[in-house]
Amino acid sequence: MFGLKSREDQFFKLFNQTADLLCQSTRCLLNLVSDFSPDKLPTSMSKITDLEHQADDVTSRIIDKLNHTMVTPIDREDIYKLATFLDNVIDFIQGAIERMVVYKASTPPQGAIELTKVLDECAKIIKDSFSYLPNIRSGRQHILENVAKVSVLESDADKLYRKEVGRLFDEEKNILEIIKWKEILEHLENAADYCEDIGDFIKGVVLKYA
Repeated sequence: MFGLKSREDQFFKLFNQTADLLCQSTRCLLNLVSDFSPDKLPTSMSKITDLEHQADDVTSRIIDKLNHTMVTPIDREDIYKLATFLDNVIDFIQGAIERMVVYKASTPPQGAIELTKVLDECAKIIKDSFSYLPNIRSGRQHILENVAKVSVLESDADKLYRKEVGRLFDEEKNILEIIKWKEILEHLENAADYCEDIGDFIKGVVLKYA
């Protein structure tokens, strides 16, 4: 267990805030694609933009604290990368919804819905993992099991992405629809990649300190 002073403990509280914003972001996207209506796009865009701005603010606070804290609970580089990776996932989710709005996307294909479900599950596991970091020794096994789950989910996301892109080129006759959804799917797959990166960094922190 880290012997944390209140100031050092703030890093973990801020991580938990960003992880919660990540869960809200994936849920916003899932609610949009699983029960799609063009009328829902403006509201979803407004919500994800607000969440993305909140995440940017928390990330800025983490970096500011790094600049004003002499002793940090984990390596400064690890704190910075975890903060930016969390923010990047939300950025890609925001980018996916933004492209659905700009491109006036049609009903999402099943592959996009399944990929979003994987992202939502990753977000929940990541949030759970961050809640254990302040008590890293007692939570070591649970965190490592979570990281393994995220790795499997990211592999699932890769397969879903390749399968859906292949289906688009095989079955979709409208070239514009192919272009639209390929780019949206790329944002979802990139978000899943960053989820795995977060898991890898959390694993590194656990192995280093527990």
